[in-house]
Amino acid sequence: MNPRQRRGAVLLILAMIGAIVVFTSVIGYVGSVRAEVRDKISVLQLTRPVTAYSQVDESAVKRVRVTAQGMPREALLTDLQDLTGKVAATDVPEGALLEKGMFVNAPTLQPGQREIAIMIDAETGVAGKVQPGMLVDIYASFQQQNGTTQKSCSMRVISKARVINVGQLRKQAGQNPNDVTQVVPITFALSVRESLNLTYAESFAAKVRLALIGGRGDEAVPKMAPVCAAPVAR
Repeated sequence: MNPRQRRGAVLLILAMIGAIVVFTSVIGYVGSVRAEVRDKISVLQLTRPVTAYSQVDESAVKRVRVTAQGMPREALLTDLQDLTGKVAATDVPEGALLEKGMFVNAPTLQPGQREIAIMIDAETGVAGKVQPGMLVDIYASFQQQNGTTQKSCSMRVISKARVINVGQLRKQAGQNPNDVTQVVPITFALSVRESLNLTYAESFAAKVRLALIGGRGDEAVPKMAPVCAAPVAR
């Protein structure tokens, strides 16, 4: 074999090797694309922000395809029917992929009841123990000025209030910027009178506390001096 033939043979071999490398790369790329397409799932995404305890309808979501790698498929919402009878457990920003843990069952009210939510101090509100469906007594402590003297009292403003939802723990700033407390939004199902009593207590009481009810929970509340303006719950 003369030098020209040897050079031709070498070039032919290099061309064949190059073709094999290109073919392998194309096959690998096509395989990765197919795997990515195959691993994508269709999920629901918010098109606008949703506030806590609000329902999410079809106009607020769109369907998008995302890669399932590293994502818990069982936690993602893929069907609009999964939102039926649900409300957001907390504020959900625009663009968020919807997950089951973001939503809770919408509260069911009895005829004449009102749904009302207040912020409860985590330290005084039996933090971590109050769950939807539980009955609690709601107590309030008042400070009242009578001339030059200040009188105090604590009273039960609502008896056997039914909890229908417990929100996420959050921080709330006080009058002093450095005074930050942990609070929990808790929603109750109350009558009109009870709603007024709770609103009064939230607005004017120094402290509002929850008390979980044990046993029959029908113990009588001791009578107190007429210091508080609001009536004691019966």
